[in-house]
Amino acid sequence: MIHELCTRTRDLVHRMIWAVRLRLEPLDERGGGRNSDEGMHIGAGAVIAGTIAAGVGAFIANKLGALK
Repeated sequence: MIHELCTRTRDLVHRMIWAVRLRLEPLDERGGGRNSDEGMHIGAGAVIAGTIAAGVGAFIANKLGALK
């Protein structure tokens, strides 16, 4: 019974270690991690959204006469 418990525990620890390794290791030879491309897309989206928000704000301010 103790041997079976030790075996199950060791198996669970090995599975958890492999799960962590798969999440942390790079996916390609360029050295980018799993979320490097997604992070770039999120950052670019934030820049684009900020630019659009600034443009809309300037348009509204111009229509209200605040920029004249």
